[in-house]
Amino acid sequence: MVLAAVLSLAMTQPLETIDLWPSGNPNGWTRTDTEVTEFDEKSNFKIVKNVSKPTLQIFKSPSAQPNAPTVLVCPGGGYWIEAIEHEGTEIAEFLNSKGIHAAVLKYRLPNREQDKPLHLAPMQDAHRALRILRSRSKDTSKIGIMGFSAGGHLAAVTSTNEPTYTKVDAIDQSSSRADFTVLVYTAYLVNDGESTLKDEVPVSSSTPPTFLVHTMDDPIPVQSALTYTAACKAKNVPVEFHLFPKGGHGYGLRTKERGLKNWGNLLVDWLSDF
Repeated sequence: MVLAAVLSLAMTQPLETIDLWPSGNPNGWTRTDTEVTEFDEKSNFKIVKNVSKPTLQIFKSPSAQPNAPTVLVCPGGGYWIEAIEHEGTEIAEFLNSKGIHAAVLKYRLPNREQDKPLHLAPMQDAHRALRILRSRSKDTSKIGIMGFSAGGHLAAVTSTNEPTYTKVDAIDQSSSRADFTVLVYTAYLVNDGESTLKDEVPVSSSTPPTFLVHTMDDPIPVQSALTYTAACKAKNVPVEFHLFPKGGHGYGLRTKERGLKNWGNLLVDWLSDF
């Protein structure tokens, strides 16, 4: 029993942690407060705040078949915090258990009064992370991005925009395009009361195939997911959308709601096409 627990723990540790910008953040971007990791007792998960040094944790699946896909995971948190555990490492561990490689992005959190749009620095980090993964991969056609809530917004803007930073090294010669996109209870893609995507989410015929999950009782309106789905359909982009009646928001893989608790396995089935 003890040996099994030790082996399980060993499998869930990241293979390595990569500094995204070893020569410094683009344009000298920084924030003056100190990064903090803490446990949110009310929500029962670990969070990180004040991120100014972004990193990429690599989780390789020991059971992956040759050419298995790799998923870049972007935790949510409203661009205030990052739910680095239940929307980050727990997701990577689950994917690893299914034979899928993963990497968890701890992206920069904006200085809210001066960094506009809020997603600019995080999007630079996400594009850079995709390039890092692609530069290290033997199969460059199976690297996608996945995001939760605000991380879903980050995944969407990363999937529909070109990088905004100046290339800094050989890694940036690799493509920053995601080969697939996964949006779980995604936020901020439409303005309140509207049914068209924001200009920052220019879905086109080259937008990656997309998988979406949302619930009807989510306090983040389902309109973001519905509108993104419709935009993909209008551009003939393959899209799969799972809408469940109950489950709320921020559940990660921890929900016990009927149907919704299987969304992770639905995603694994969808990823088998890549």
